[in-house]
Amino acid sequence: MSADLLAAMQHAEVEQIVAINDPHSGLLGFIVIHDTGRGPGIGGCRLAPYADQAAALADGIALAQAMTRKCALAGLNAGGAKGVFLQRPGADRRAMMRVLGRYVESLGGRFYTSGDLGIGPDDLAIVRETTRYVAVPDDDTLDLAGATATGVLAGMKCGLAAAGLSTDFKGLRVAVQGLGAMGSRVAARLVAAGARVVACDLDAAVQGARQAELDVRIVAPEAIYDEEVTVFCPCAVSGVLTEATVGRLKAQVVAGAANNQLGDAGADAAMRARGILYAPDYAVNAGAMILATRYLEGLPAGSADVSERIGRTVRRIFDEAEASGDPTGVVADRLTEKALVRPRSAEKQWWPVR
Repeated sequence: MSADLLAAMQHAEVEQIVAINDPHSGLLGFIVIHDTGRGPGIGGCRLAPYADQAAALADGIALAQAMTRKCALAGLNAGGAKGVFLQRPGADRRAMMRVLGRYVESLGGRFYTSGDLGIGPDDLAIVRETTRYVAVPDDDTLDLAGATATGVLAGMKCGLAAAGLSTDFKGLRVAVQGLGAMGSRVAARLVAAGARVVACDLDAAVQGARQAELDVRIVAPEAIYDEEVTVFCPCAVSGVLTEATVGRLKAQVVAGAANNQLGDAGADAAMRARGILYAPDYAVNAGAMILATRYLEGLPAGSADVSERIGRTVRRIFDEAEASGDPTGVVADRLTEKALVRPRSAEKQWWPVR
């Protein structure tokens, strides 16, 4: 088993995996630290109904790798990490969160965390009781979801500007795919700015609730690709942009909060061939990470820095894509690879404890 685990770590270039089994609380899962070349590993912890421990570990490795790339592209003094834990019947949730905090604390600053799927602010407040290395979201001082929405809108504006269109959202037609916690936040900001939003969600109950809360037009999930809009905004599941779905888009810009939006190898090139400006997802949806990193690093944290940093990154991607003729996803990957070879900095390896 240990040989298999080490082989998996070598294949994914993972620095450290902490396997956790606490029989008293029921906490079972892994902390995966992918890379600390640019600074400490940062990533949320999730509690999910994984099929088994292997599925949890595979998800943790993939997510930690993605966080490393996101940090590098954003130019942050941080690397990628993730906590993945299995939902278990009868587990003592409060005890689990306290145990989780103790394990995070034991890593001495190699891993800074916050929430993710299945772990919210109330849970993180308990985690905070036993570790210093956690960011607890707060709508007033550390609005992580709001920071992600800020980044998505900044990415949209870059796309509109690159397409030679007005960056004023008033009257802008936008299709928001997914009305969960993130999609609804983006849709609300767009509506408040005067945009005309059409939206969908796979959950009919969510669609009904959001239609009542927001001034949006609701369509069937499969119909969202055919809407006559200027911006298509994926905010739900991964893999929604394929050669087939891209062929149906009537948008000029794609920018959204969903992770891993490209569903096949040809989608990126297909958007470029059709003149659709794609703002790569991990450049656009990094707002929460930027805000949390600055907060944990002891620096001023605000939405202006998120907009400026994401806008700068997306403009750089668009400029290089225009100069090279490559699709924007290819360019983003190339810029990330360059950032990942930056020499290690002992001075910026670890952050101060808040």
